[in-house]
Amino acid sequence: MPHWNPIGHDGRAWWFEYSFSSGAWATALAFRTPDGIAVISPPKVDDPTVLDELGTHGPITALIANNAFHHLGQTTWRAHFPAAQSYGPPGGLAALKKKHPDIPWRDVAELTLNPGCSIADPPGFRTGEVFASISTDAGTVWYTGDLLSNIHRTPGPPVQWLFTWTGSAPGFKLFKPCVWFFVKDRPALRAWYEARLASDPPSIIVPAHGPAYAPTSLADEVRDRLKGL
Repeated sequence: MPHWNPIGHDGRAWWFEYSFSSGAWATALAFRTPDGIAVISPPKVDDPTVLDELGTHGPITALIANNAFHHLGQTTWRAHFPAAQSYGPPGGLAALKKKHPDIPWRDVAELTLNPGCSIADPPGFRTGEVFASISTDAGTVWYTGDLLSNIHRTPGPPVQWLFTWTGSAPGFKLFKPCVWFFVKDRPALRAWYEARLASDPPSIIVPAHGPAYAPTSLADEVRDRLKGL
């Protein structure tokens, strides 16, 4: 059974890769807040032990849809942890409320964070995208949503052909389908990320698709991938 992978040794962050449909995989990031544990892209899973394993580290208090499409695990997690609140990026709240009108969605900016951590909805996306920076003893962790991916397991053709043709997989890449369909202002988004690289460079990236990525040259690789915007 897959397990939550700890980042560092201070119990501040974990990642988990899960299959949300045949041949398609996504990745969740869980991190500690002053109130408990927040989960970005809560996994769509049938096995409750996945939820209970994370729950051993503290109360699950926040369930974050990083955009209008990573919402499939919300119902299961809310039923299992009824005290948890659901959050989304400002640009994606209208779409999320249509998909789950029974959920009282909150703006992710309302989430209380520990020192050294931040959450933002970067400019340039059509329907919002949550970016998170989490401080751990292994370094700064970035959650980059669908913009940067590290896909190693792909669906079969024709989706596999699309990923290969666009240079979106395999490996650490700018995910071109995200850019085409979800980004409306590429210069603004690129400038925002370049500013973050200057002020808060990552040691580890947890993408919305693919395992955590932590090469020694990560900031340079991110800068190089952003040239494709």
